[in-house]
Amino acid sequence: MNSKEEINVVLVGNPNTGKTSLLNALTGLSLHVGNWPGKTVEKKEGRIKYKNANITIVDLPGTYSIIPYSEEEQVSHDYLMKQTNDVVVQTIDANAIERNLLMTMELLALGKKIILAFNFNKEAKRRGIKIDVPQIREVLQLPIVMIEANKGENKEELLDEILKVAQSEFKKPYYLQDKLKENYEIHHEESIKFIKEQLKPYYSLEKTSQRTEKMDEIILNKYTALPIFLVVIFFMFQITFTLSEPLISAVRKTFEWLGKVVSLLELPSLLSSFLSEGLIGGVGSVLTFTPLIFILFLMIAILEDSGYLGRTVVLVDPIFEKLGITGRSFIPMILGFGCNVPAIMATRTIKDRRERMIAIMTNSFISCGARLPIYLLFTGIFFPKHAVYVVMLLYTSGILIAFVASLIFSKLFKGQTNFSLIIELPPYRKPSLRNILKHAWYHTEEFLKKAGTIIFGSVLIIWILATMPLGTTYGSAESFLGSLGHMISPIFAPLGFSHWSFSVALIFGLASKETIIGILGTLYGSGQGALISAIPMHITSLGALSFMYFVLLYVPCLATIAVIRQESGSWKYAVLQLLMTISIAWLVSFMVYNIGVMLGFQ
Repeated sequence: MNSKEEINVVLVGNPNTGKTSLLNALTGLSLHVGNWPGKTVEKKEGRIKYKNANITIVDLPGTYSIIPYSEEEQVSHDYLMKQTNDVVVQTIDANAIERNLLMTMELLALGKKIILAFNFNKEAKRRGIKIDVPQIREVLQLPIVMIEANKGENKEELLDEILKVAQSEFKKPYYLQDKLKENYEIHHEESIKFIKEQLKPYYSLEKTSQRTEKMDEIILNKYTALPIFLVVIFFMFQITFTLSEPLISAVRKTFEWLGKVVSLLELPSLLSSFLSEGLIGGVGSVLTFTPLIFILFLMIAILEDSGYLGRTVVLVDPIFEKLGITGRSFIPMILGFGCNVPAIMATRTIKDRRERMIAIMTNSFISCGARLPIYLLFTGIFFPKHAVYVVMLLYTSGILIAFVASLIFSKLFKGQTNFSLIIELPPYRKPSLRNILKHAWYHTEEFLKKAGTIIFGSVLIIWILATMPLGTTYGSAESFLGSLGHMISPIFAPLGFSHWSFSVALIFGLASKETIIGILGTLYGSGQGALISAIPMHITSLGALSFMYFVLLYVPCLATIAVIRQESGSWKYAVLQLLMTISIAWLVSFMVYNIGVMLGFQ
């Protein structure tokens, strides 16, 4: 073999068959994977050197057919039709071989050299499924490799097969000729019949466990589904707060100690101010919540990996039907709990253009992970005994407002959704420790990157504005920052947070929501202890609740606005998003604060 040989490999398969896990295993990447269909919406690529070959591996979005019905499936279709691939590796769920093989027929019709990677074999064995791989290999006349993608088992065997197939010529199997139609299409009914008849002796489902069906009878029951969902969410937040609290306290004390060290050093006043108020007070206040982010996404990953999170789509589908859309719109909402940017990109899985636009416009009401540190800071100060309930109230309020907005948009956007919800429920699985840790670290790493870039930049600007003009008291009303804050603070006075520092924090929160804590930390001194002491001097508990509602609902970060423009194809939707979210945030916060005042709360 030529030492410079280049081999192009593409991974294809039905949704949720382990393509991205396989890409991670083969290339050493750490792409996020999930136990539900529709997580991959863009092609992903990795490169490796194996023996004497340079192998480029591309992971395409999951699709049930080469014929595209949604934008994500269009990505897969276009790549397969237009790009030259030496080898196609199709991941096959061993629990549903017959359904997966229909796309195998379509790939053969395109003249692709295929390797079948049978995944989830151990799970199939536990479920009592019997698979005679040598006989299936003989029937299909295709190479088959048994893998466990999430653990990287047999990856060398698969790579050896890739090298072998790459050097071979495509051979059309004997059974394909009478299944072909014009334009490289196949007769689906005849193909399904062939697969069922030929594989029947070698693929047994007779003793398949009914555990999934029995669990779904309870979890998806119309009487028990919602209570179970609320209990699960409650315990998710309860565990997150309980486990993260001592870790947050330890990090906070570390930054407070650093602040004291800086104060003892004989440094120039400006440098001391920057290190104390800017770096430690601003960035340090944000980094304090790193344990919270890690544990929250650890809990979300457990729900996702177990197969429960994907079932919430079915849970809400009856509600969504009344809103004029389908439960498929809930998939981006679930992703929105992590970040609204990939969540909006995930709307590509929605086939109907009208429904997709509704999902894009309402996704920012879902509370992303960047908002949670703000909630925890304010609930810890004003509602320490009821923090879990207040945070749950904020999250559920965001979901309900998204539902109401979906209903309104379904009336404004002309047309009717023509697609009913058809989704494959993922099996219940024991969460993989490796996968959930990778998931949690991925989001924590993103949080740390923001602290080192966007938040640091925002804090630096705030520190400069709070210091200038030289000679004024830091962060005073006479500073440039104070003047800006006083100029816009009357807008928020009817909402219960009229102090100029909150106005400034909200403006810079457009860059990223975590920046709000960094701005307040910069203004109120080094260490989160100073921040916790200072905030109650400028806002009441009712004003704090109103402020959290405003943070929940107002303009998403600029990255989200940019991706709305990209995915909608027009700036008008991005501008509409800005105006809509600001208006709704102001109205809801106004109602929360003023109704609270009328009821006698402070």
